[in-house]
Amino acid sequence: MAEILLEDLSGVGRATAEKLKEAGFNSVEALAVASPAQLAACADVGESTASKIIASAREAADIGGFETGDQVMERRKLVGKVTTGSEA
Repeated sequence: MAEILLEDLSGVGRATAEKLKEAGFNSVEALAVASPAQLAACADVGESTASKIIASAREAADIGGFETGDQVMERRKLVGKVTTGSEA
């Protein structure tokens, strides 16, 4: 899969991408895990714009979504177990 450039994200132009890179956000994954307040301060954009950029980065990065504890528990129930035969 080709690397996604910051400029490819919705709401990120060349100038914003440069500000993000100067602030240390060099990848889409770095943006995907940032908070809107942090991004707004670093890139000199509003928090609503920062939220949109983060949402776009999360979609592009495809790093998975949030799972509740109940969802994790249900998924873990499907995991097979290997026994050793030990009686201890």
